[in-house]
Amino acid sequence: MNPTALLLLFSLACVPAAAEAAVEPAAGDSAIVTDYTKGLIEIDLSYHGERIHFFGALQGIEADGVVVKLTSPAERVKLNIAGRVGPLWMNVKQYEVDNVPFMYKIHASAPMDTLVPPDVARQLGLGFETVKEKLELHLVKGEAAETDKDTLFDGLLKLKKKANLYKIDDESRIRIKNGKIFQHYFTFPSAAKAGEYQVESFVFKDGKLVARAMDTIQIRKVGLEAFVANAAQNHPVLYGISAVVIALAAGLVVGYLFKGGAH
Repeated sequence: MNPTALLLLFSLACVPAAAEAAVEPAAGDSAIVTDYTKGLIEIDLSYHGERIHFFGALQGIEADGVVVKLTSPAERVKLNIAGRVGPLWMNVKQYEVDNVPFMYKIHASAPMDTLVPPDVARQLGLGFETVKEKLELHLVKGEAAETDKDTLFDGLLKLKKKANLYKIDDESRIRIKNGKIFQHYFTFPSAAKAGEYQVESFVFKDGKLVARAMDTIQIRKVGLEAFVANAAQNHPVLYGISAVVIALAAGLVVGYLFKGGAH
């Protein structure tokens, strides 16, 4: 845990008035004090995921619960819809889909439907339905149908959940201590991409948003991972030639080893 996080917890325990004074108005809502144990994740060949703990101060704020949303920059992906062609199942449609968050997770101190009215959840982008609403579909192949968006999102959601990239955990995942501080953690899986991830904390009372805060987690590639990513993006020809050379060299080495083992 970094020194700032330790200082936050110590201040809440020993000087309640200081945390109360830190709540400042922001765009009509109150701002709350939040912190985390690590603000930068470096991805190299040994990266297998990272867990970051988050903290927030509720001193002086009456609250029914807390909801925290983690999102990453949106990206464009290609998605296919399979269909029967004669006796076979094949990809019969392809879409390019914009505004797809690579990562989307929500934690809450209680079931969200007991804390956040549907209209407020929609405005704040809380829930998978809000993700689906923002998707923009561009047909590449096949004929469009009204149900395609539902079909594509259902498939996307299944894949994202399996990779631990999309998740809504509102079964008391966030712990609130003595009504003053809350804490929880997000897991960034091995598949996490480089970029800026936003962590938004929302505090609710009687179905209304009474406080909010935002933190930013940076993820970047280092070492060989960074070199490969930079080559692929900025020098595609050189990257392609290098990949072919490496593959041929690896094939020669394997062939030599097996040939030597045969004697």
